[in-house]
Amino acid sequence: MSKKNLLPKGLTIYEIIKKSKLIFTSVFFLYSIISCQTEEESINDGLDPQNIEIRDIEVDKEQLARSSSSYTIICAPQPVPPGFELVDYLSNYVACSSFFTYFLDYNAAIVREIGVPIIFNAGAGCDDNNCIWIVGNNFEENAYVDIRTTTGETIIGTYRGANRVQYVDDRGRDVITLRLSSDLEKNEFANRGLRIWVVNPIARKWADGRTVRRPNRTNPNDNCGGADCVEP
Repeated sequence: MSKKNLLPKGLTIYEIIKKSKLIFTSVFFLYSIISCQTEEESINDGLDPQNIEIRDIEVDKEQLARSSSSYTIICAPQPVPPGFELVDYLSNYVACSSFFTYFLDYNAAIVREIGVPIIFNAGAGCDDNNCIWIVGNNFEENAYVDIRTTTGETIIGTYRGANRVQYVDDRGRDVITLRLSSDLEKNEFANRGLRIWVVNPIARKWADGRTVRRPNRTNPNDNCGGADCVEP
């Protein structure tokens, strides 16, 4: 009984190995691209701001500095540049020489642009999921929120003054909650999502945009995660 040839017709063992390596490399490259999506581009499906674990400056200083355009990392002995303020120091930061230090083993520092609000997290709230909560830092007392669609540059909604609720929570984070007022905003929120910006009017600076979307389920978070949502 003769042995059957198990190799695909017309291909040698070398060609099969070569094609297998090419397929594996392509799959790995595609996975790398998907896994590198930044947080500000991802869609948050609505978590309770009182219960979520927000990895802020204290927990993840280096990641925040890399992801926000208002933060930057400087190497010792470079001084804090004009218009920036010191946030914290980094020890043994690989991109900076260990020969120079600010003190002890801190060879780098995180600085941020003065007056720029920072969004840590955002999502949907209220019983009907038509509210938005925003948790961050460095919000001015009269900060407001601009809203755009995910595909356009035109502002379709602005929430300021009595049209939003703003407070500082028990962890020292700035919180803004609001209820969407127009049918256009609610429709976009339920489908493609909305892009939101927190604006500091005195400093004339704004946070990096964040995409939020209304979840397709009943939201257990009453009153925007603990705050009374403002009715339109």
